[in-house]
Amino acid sequence: MQRILRDKIMDIFDRITQQEKHQLFKCLQAGTKTFSKGEIIFDIGDKVTSVGYVEYGRVELRKNDFEGNEIIVARVTKNETFAETFACTKVKSKVCATAIEETKVLFLNFNRILSVCTNSCPFHRKLLENLINVIATKNLLLQDRIELLSKKTLRERIFSLLLRQKQICGTDIFEIPYSREQMAQFLGANRSALSRELTRLKNENLIDFHQNLFRIVK
Repeated sequence: MQRILRDKIMDIFDRITQQEKHQLFKCLQAGTKTFSKGEIIFDIGDKVTSVGYVEYGRVELRKNDFEGNEIIVARVTKNETFAETFACTKVKSKVCATAIEETKVLFLNFNRILSVCTNSCPFHRKLLENLINVIATKNLLLQDRIELLSKKTLRERIFSLLLRQKQICGTDIFEIPYSREQMAQFLGANRSALSRELTRLKNENLIDFHQNLFRIVK
């Protein structure tokens, strides 16, 4: 499944061998937990001290706007991390992290990541460098999201989303991996308004779509 509004995010274990991983897990006192579909990993207001790494499954991060509407902040898939910002800043979580399907998460204590172990192992340094790269990349992607939501009209936001996804996929026909309800939440709109605007765009021969497959005609 193609990612939405996302470029390549580095795996925090990039350039780290399997043997080095096992040593790191001992050093960081890492632990895993498997969550069932719909189970909350952490909620809004919770204190988060660990970085989550998805070994398999998917995690969705959600929050509510000032009007109480639920917004999808991000989706996290295999070999990706989440909660770095809250673990780093020690600010209580502003999102609810939920398993979309059965999901196994590896938890890495952030303070132990920052602490250089007595052996000064080079792969610990690699992990820290990778984590900084991940945080920086996510910051850039957040700027993309802010730019999208700053568009004045829903039509502009839809086109911004479709053009970005087409660029990421590199194909004329591309997939939006969200349901209509989720797509509406991502665009800061309600589902009815999104459906009406998509229908207008299709009738005007500006876009074409079937379910989650889209094509920009003009």
